[in-house]
Amino acid sequence: MRAYKFILAAALITVPVAASADGLPGAVKSDETVYSHMIFSGGEVVKNSWESYTGTIIALNRDLSKEGVLIRFMGSYGRYEYDTTSSFDGRMWQGDAMIGYQWVRDRVDVGVYVGVDVINHKIKPFDPNNPVSGHETGFKVAADIETKSIEHNLPYYFALEGSYSTAFDTYYAIGRVGLNRNNVIFGVEGWVLGDETGNAQRLGGFVMWERNLRPDLLAEVTLSGGYQFVNDDDNKICGSFFGSEGAYANVNVAFKFGDRRYRPLK
Repeated sequence: MRAYKFILAAALITVPVAASADGLPGAVKSDETVYSHMIFSGGEVVKNSWESYTGTIIALNRDLSKEGVLIRFMGSYGRYEYDTTSSFDGRMWQGDAMIGYQWVRDRVDVGVYVGVDVINHKIKPFDPNNPVSGHETGFKVAADIETKSIEHNLPYYFALEGSYSTAFDTYYAIGRVGLNRNNVIFGVEGWVLGDETGNAQRLGGFVMWERNLRPDLLAEVTLSGGYQFVNDDDNKICGSFFGSEGAYANVNVAFKFGDRRYRPLK
C-alpha cells in the first residue's frame, strides 16, 4: 500500500513538470524583458552656446514596445553669448509636460505628443532688441518616427523627429538616415531649428548603439557632430539657445527600465 501511494504522489508531481516542458497549458517562458519607461539625457555644444537636457517617457500600459498612451516630461538648461553693440550673456531654461500616443508597426514606431511648454530667457545686461528676452508659456506639439533596425536586424535606419512651441515660436526638427552593421548604426543627419531671433541648419554625421547593462536595463548611446549654418545674420551670430555659426557636437544617452515577464508558451 505504501508503494502504491508513493507512485501516485510521484505521478502527480511529474505531470505538471512534463506539461511545462512540452508546452501544454501551464507552461511558461521567462526570457522576455518588457520595458515600461525610459530616462534620456544629453547635451550639445556649438559656437557661443551649450545646452543640456533630461527627460522621461512613461508607457501607461507599462510596455514601451506596444501601442498605447505615453506621458513625457522634459527640462533643459543652457547658456549662450553674443555681441552687437555690447556683449550679452544669456541663460535659458525650459520645461514641458506632454501626453501622446504611440503606434507600433512591424518595423517602425510612430509617436505624437501635445502639451504645455515653459521657456525663460534671462539676458544680462538686458537687451531690449532681443525678442526672446523674458518668460513665455505656450502650447507644444511633437512627433517622431523611427525604424526598429536593431530589434529586427534591419540593414538600414531612418528616424525623423521634431517639435514646435508657441513660446517664442521655438522649434526644431532632425532627420537621420543610416546603415546598421553588427547592431551599430551610423549615417548622416540634418537639422533645422530656431525661434523668434532667427534660424539655423545643421549637417553632420552620427553613430548609435545599444547595450544591455542588466537583464532589465537597456542603454542606447548616440553621438553626432557636424557644422551649423546660421541664416539672416551678417556676423553669423544669433542671440538665442542654438548659438552662432560653426561646428557642433551632440550626445544623447537613453536608459530603458523593465522587468522580466512570464508569458504562456504559444
